[in-house]
Amino acid sequence: MAKTPPTPADNAPAKYLPIFAVSFLLGLAFDYLLYGEAPGLSFPVYIILIGAAFFILAARFKMAPDKSVILLIIPLVFFSAMVFVRASEFLTLLNVGISLLFLILIADLAVGLKLKDYFIVDYIKSCFLVPVNALDKFFLALSNIPAVLGAVKDRDRASQIIRGVLLAVPVLILFILLLSSADLVFHKYASKLIDVQITPESVFRTILVLGATAAFIGTFTYLFIKPERIGAGEPANPDRQSLGLIEGSILLGSVNALFLSFILVQVAYLFGGRRNIAVKGVTYAQYARRGFFELIAVAAISFLLIWLTEKYIFRRGEKHALSFTLLGGALIVQVIVIMISAFKRLALYEGAYGYTVLRFYSHVFIIWLAVVFLLLLVKIFTNEEENFFALRMFTSGLIFLAFLNFFNPDAFIAGQNIARYKETGKLDAWYLSRLSADALPETIKVLDIKDQGLSRDFAAGSYWQWQNEREWANRWQSINLSRRYAYPLLSRRATFLKQNKDRQPPALSD
Repeated sequence: MAKTPPTPADNAPAKYLPIFAVSFLLGLAFDYLLYGEAPGLSFPVYIILIGAAFFILAARFKMAPDKSVILLIIPLVFFSAMVFVRASEFLTLLNVGISLLFLILIADLAVGLKLKDYFIVDYIKSCFLVPVNALDKFFLALSNIPAVLGAVKDRDRASQIIRGVLLAVPVLILFILLLSSADLVFHKYASKLIDVQITPESVFRTILVLGATAAFIGTFTYLFIKPERIGAGEPANPDRQSLGLIEGSILLGSVNALFLSFILVQVAYLFGGRRNIAVKGVTYAQYARRGFFELIAVAAISFLLIWLTEKYIFRRGEKHALSFTLLGGALIVQVIVIMISAFKRLALYEGAYGYTVLRFYSHVFIIWLAVVFLLLLVKIFTNEEENFFALRMFTSGLIFLAFLNFFNPDAFIAGQNIARYKETGKLDAWYLSRLSADALPETIKVLDIKDQGLSRDFAAGSYWQWQNEREWANRWQSINLSRRYAYPLLSRRATFLKQNKDRQPPALSD
């Protein structure tokens, strides 16, 4: 007797549709109610919306919440309402925190656990495990997106192309927003193309909405889509895929095309010199000082995109599909070029405003990220298993951290800023005085420069560091080699430091 095919209500991919819809509405509500607003009425309203979404989906999936869940909702409503009643900043922080804890506990109890069975450690574990489980279920939900867009069994070419386009459009919009925020020249072209005003705030709010949506998709999938329900009545088939090569190729191909257009702008302007920038009506300083973190976000999202498409689309047993090898490899190469662009921007910014700890570590991070992408490229072309790639990525991070310990970043930052002063006459002496004792063999040179204003600024900041060193010097628990070497250097200049201890720091500037 032939087996009756599952109805849409029993089809696991079809169950994602209400989860996607409700999660997106909650993401939009997050932006409307909470973004840019002081804590107040909007917070309990949003908590009520989350509760309403929970009960709507529970009814849709025919899951009756446990009585303990109902009981937890009472204090949740109370503490969230207190955000509307009380104005104390610290009390508001506590009320928001405990409200989030109750949401996590409700999620834990909704999957079958009992509050009466909790030990102390279980409350702590819930705070970590629920978000981790939700993240895992979010990736599961992503793999079912094409199945939600159309029946999986309908594999004709036209439906695959449609699904591929529908997958590519939101990804392209996100990348266009990020790249437009990162590059003023590309922003001009993109604004003409899509005829919307792209600002850093619009990019941030878009990411915020998508992030909130993703969080709710993962949480509701964790609550309502159980592993035993997926494909119920059918044997598990690890080779069955809801995503096809055509959809994946459209997705990666469109992102490759977008990145190529961005790189062409970079070649013409960022790598073309100051003259080409001026032609577009943008100063070189304006062009160089923005976009670094947006480009890092592009690289991180690209890594996630490649990893997910490999995992859920292009992996064919022990080998990758040829289309993924070509498109994924091309995308990695272009991402590395984009990271070179970010690296150059940061170098230009340092040339204009000097080195800082944040800028230095940003440089290091982007180098390590490029190494990770190269390892990913090797993984793709050698069909390497994910566990070997993960181990190499982890090892590369350890090597970079060990290198930093030997390299002495603070001393390097100080040396670069002093060298820049000899070339430009510009130096933030107060900032140098706030670097750690690691930098003191370099920064102590500022006391000998001819500009009395700078040397006095440095002396004023260093005086308080010297006082701290004196306090720690006689405590064996606080012995540190760098500080122990730095203390005598400051002691030799004690008179000059004391003379300038009351000097006020200069006004902040770019």
